[in-house]
Amino acid sequence: MAIGAKDRIDAMLVKKYAMQKVDNPIIQTSMIDPEKMYEAMNDYAQMHLSMLSIQQKLKSTCISAISGSIQYTKTRSLKSRRPQPSTPAAVAS
Repeated sequence: MAIGAKDRIDAMLVKKYAMQKVDNPIIQTSMIDPEKMYEAMNDYAQMHLSMLSIQQKLKSTCISAISGSIQYTKTRSLKSRRPQPSTPAAVAS
């Protein structure tokens, strides 16, 4: 992958704007204070952690409520059955 102008138009644009100097003092005065940005990011992260904690507590509460309300019913007898004879000689006797 080459760096630089790929064709004649790109080369002319690079040549035209290579010597331009931009001085924009508004950018320096309108910057957000880094400490303020850090505090905002920290607040957001703390809120997100709190929401995750609440979500986990809600999930465990729902699981315990659902498991406490389950009623198991017996669908079939679990007593051992006598084995049925499968050979014709055993049936005849």
